[in-house]
Amino acid sequence: MSDKKSTNRFGESAVTAIPKNAPLADRPGHKLRSSSVIVDRKELAAAEAALVGQQVEAVKFDDQKGIIRFQDGEDPTELVANRFTGPSFRNRSERFRFDGHKMMHHLDRIRDWQEGTRFAPIHIDMGLTKFCNTACIYCYAVIQNMTKGVMIQREPLLNFIEDCGRLGVRSIGFIGDGEPTLNPAMYDAAVLAKKRGVDTSMATNGLLMDMDRAHDMLRDMTFIRFNLSAGTPEGFQRVHQSPGRNFELLVEKIRELVRIKKENNYPCTLGLQMVLIPECFDQVIDEARLGAELGVDYFVVKQCADSEYKELGVDYSDYHKMEKVLHEAEKYATKDYVVQIKWNKINAAAETNLYKQGIRKYDICYGTPFLAQISGNGKVYPCGPFFNKERFYIGDLHSESFHDMVMGDRYWAVHEDVAKSVDVHKDCAIGCRQDYINKFLWDLKNPPDHINFI
Repeated sequence: MSDKKSTNRFGESAVTAIPKNAPLADRPGHKLRSSSVIVDRKELAAAEAALVGQQVEAVKFDDQKGIIRFQDGEDPTELVANRFTGPSFRNRSERFRFDGHKMMHHLDRIRDWQEGTRFAPIHIDMGLTKFCNTACIYCYAVIQNMTKGVMIQREPLLNFIEDCGRLGVRSIGFIGDGEPTLNPAMYDAAVLAKKRGVDTSMATNGLLMDMDRAHDMLRDMTFIRFNLSAGTPEGFQRVHQSPGRNFELLVEKIRELVRIKKENNYPCTLGLQMVLIPECFDQVIDEARLGAELGVDYFVVKQCADSEYKELGVDYSDYHKMEKVLHEAEKYATKDYVVQIKWNKINAAAETNLYKQGIRKYDICYGTPFLAQISGNGKVYPCGPFFNKERFYIGDLHSESFHDMVMGDRYWAVHEDVAKSVDVHKDCAIGCRQDYINKFLWDLKNPPDHINFI
């Protein structure tokens, strides 16, 4: 079989893929735009319809003849679209979803939102401290005013966990403005959350992780993500501004966690995350290879989220230089090791399903009630970039019950203020946490006509 060109009745060229010996219909009806030559499917036989290298079997039912095509001899990973050649491609199941959302699994919360009923967040990102033991050059927390020694105190933190259980919060990420392992209450908070039916996770530089609590973490946390944007000691010192010897220390801790997890069949996912900046462009392949060697579950590469004032100076157009390297990194993936690039946000300077040259494909931020964010000092805000902006301050875990906050007027007035007053095209930074949620909710809030014609 080979593609052959012909012209239609308007004189326009058309490319067809009709086998040379396929039976043709005498009177094919009206002239199609693509071709005047139509295969007679009633007379189709195996020998006549088989494409090069294809295994087929002739079948007959009443007066109809046809074939069954088999995959034998074809590369199942080769994408060949619209060729009617049988199963030439299969979408791989998605183990993790780093570049998207999971809102369709929380339709009860969406219904509450549509009906105007007060509801708890599905997920909360929270800092546990306002300081860190490294000085990563991409650090967004610096913009949020790091404060040495400040953290959420033990009792307010554990009370907050109890409130989340009462409210039906489904997950908490210890992912915030400071390093979570610097708060000694973090481990007990994770254990308590598991007992209260709340999933927890952590993003950490890992250097000060208490390995005596490794079993507690791996048993009770859903995932631990290591913020590592380097694959060599030299790159580690450059990007994280921490001595190269700490790279080796971190690698050994991760290796040990992988061993403990596998030996005890713990469910906790372990992964590496790189924040892509020019200073680590040369580290991508090294880290992809490192993740495979360590036996972690994934390696993800994300965009560097900059502020509304672009204080980190990220030029998103630089990312296009890395496309070939990032595709090369994806080749290290196996059935047990996911390598995923957050293409939609990395390509913010181009056209994606979220952005066009950085302009969002929604006009209103609806997502903050579904995904709350709490600073490492215990203060609650609707969104991380609003930390320290008193207009959007909701309350403090040290003096107020989170349960009472969520059910109170101030909480909902702030979320309403965000939806009504924030211009997402001007006031918000590219790469915000609510992007995918907002796109989904915007489409839900602005349906087209004729929705029953699905």
